[in-house]
Amino acid sequence: MTNITEASRILATAFTAHQLIDPLPADLAPDSFDAAYDIQNETLKQTGAKQAGWKIAVATRAAQEKIGSDGPLIGPLLDGRILGDGAHLTTNDLHFPNIEAEIAVVMASSPAAGTTPDSILDHIKSVHLAIEIADRRFHEKQNPMQTLADLNSTGYFVLGAEIENWRDMNFIGGTVTTKSNGEILATNNDPAAWPEIFNGLAYLVNFLAKRDKVLKPGDVITTGACATPTISPHGKIEAIFDGLGTVTAEIAKV
Repeated sequence: MTNITEASRILATAFTAHQLIDPLPADLAPDSFDAAYDIQNETLKQTGAKQAGWKIAVATRAAQEKIGSDGPLIGPLLDGRILGDGAHLTTNDLHFPNIEAEIAVVMASSPAAGTTPDSILDHIKSVHLAIEIADRRFHEKQNPMQTLADLNSTGYFVLGAEIENWRDMNFIGGTVTTKSNGEILATNNDPAAWPEIFNGLAYLVNFLAKRDKVLKPGDVITTGACATPTISPHGKIEAIFDGLGTVTAEIAKV
């Protein structure tokens, strides 16, 4: 049986001390997604960090099938780490900055359990362009369960411009490009490779309901990568959404 207390102590110490660690040893590592969530929840408590929203990862059905999950993987977004467009960070803030162009929502109210992708629309305040800068505490990339336990690789989040007329859904499926210092990191022009945004939100609501939690007004939720996540150690970061706008951040080398 996974030792949740000891596993979470190791991960929480790595997070708060900004240290890199080896993978959790076999007797501590999660052996299921449920165990990974238990470790994640306890790790968050031990860090003392305040949660300000949620991140949805592995947001396409094809990606979920590849890892044997029945839905996307969920993690926290943290207060003080949700930044505005043009945010400045340094290499002291991050180990392995994984750049992801994403669509984020800000909640207006709390959807009830059983919500559908259509009914959740009435609970959304606004929809935004965004960049997630994911990060891990492990020296090397780990399997999905260890990653999930490690706060689902939460790092920093850049909330960009609000998308006007988002209810018409015309923003979904366009070409998205990420860049670092002008060099292309990733491009996606395949609408089928976009995250299933509102399906993912409905999944999140029902995932939380099973754990006696709810989305709250003001919560920020990021809905999954719109182009392949790519590590960029430092530089001017851009997420370019054709026809919609651009979100930027700077990771300065120190």
